[in-house]
Order: sequence, then structure tokens, then C-alpha cells
Amino acid sequence: MLINNAGFGGHGKFIERDLAADLDMIDLNINALVTLCHLIGNDMVKHGSGKILNVSSTASYMPGPLQATYFATKAFVSSFSQAIAEELKGTGVTVTALEPGAVATEFFETANLTGTKLGADSASADAVAKIGYDAMLAGKLTIINDPKQRFALGWLMPYMPRKMKLKMVHNMQEKS
Repeated sequence: MLINNAGFGGHGKFIERDLAADLDMIDLNINALVTLCHLIGNDMVKHGSGKILNVSSTASYMPGPLQATYFATKAFVSSFSQAIAEELKGTGVTVTALEPGAVATEFFETANLTGTKLGADSASADAVAKIGYDAMLAGKLTIINDPKQRFALGWLMPYMPRKMKLKMVHNMQEKS
């Protein structure tokens, strides 16, 4: 099993953020995940079995004003996970993308998101980890831990006008 759970975010307007910090975010959230999937995935295929769980985010479903780089990295993680899951069919290796909403961890403090509407209704890390682990064992392609978010992201967000989504996400991430 491979569980890729490392990652971090960062609050602020992209052009005002430290570029080095955003490049470090891309290195960890994308490059490290891709490298591990390639190296360990190859070994799994050679052995004819294995399970990969890549932790993404509900952020993967939309653009993220005030966290542009983070949201984009999570969109990459979800897209990449689904693509390699399809490529690995028939090898005995499955890939699952866990796409949780807010989780009660130090993420919000580290990403400078305290004082925003994000994280107000956080799930426990243990509960999210169990949902992701169970989904990985079952070979599911993706899993969102919260049924309400699953409905909103799967059935409402795709039909919302893009500008409305941008404004909604921007408002959620503004400091109060």
C-alpha cells in the first residue's frame, strides 16, 4: 500500500504570495506524489497487486481564489489519480483519490486560513482516514467523506456559472 497524504496550502493573492513557497507547495503536493506513485506503483505492478491512496481535496472541484496554487495542485492530484487508475486496470493495482472537505488538523493554521469560513465544520482526521482507507481497500476511484459535499460537488457545482463559483469560493476564503 502507498498512502500519499503530505501536502500544504497557503492563503493570499497569488501575485502577493512568496513564489518560492508556492513552488515548494507544487513540489510536495504534486512532484513528490507523482514520484512515489511511479516508483512504488512500478513495484506493485511487478508483484501483481497493490493499492494507492492519494489524498486530494474537495478543492479539486473548483478554482480557488486566495489559494490558487493549492486548489490547482489538488485538481492535479484528482485528475492524475483517476488517469493512472484507468491505466493500471488489470494489473492488480488500484488507485483511489480521497477528496475530503475540511479536516480538523493544523492545516488551517499552517495555511494562514484562520479567520475564514473554511474549516468551520471540520471532520475528524480519524473519520476521514477511515473513509479513505476503506475506499482504497474497496478499490473505489474517488471518495468524498461528507455526503452533503458529495451531493453539492457532484450535482450542484457542475451546473453553477463559473463566475458564481469563483465568487463563492473567494468569499469563503476572505478573512473576517
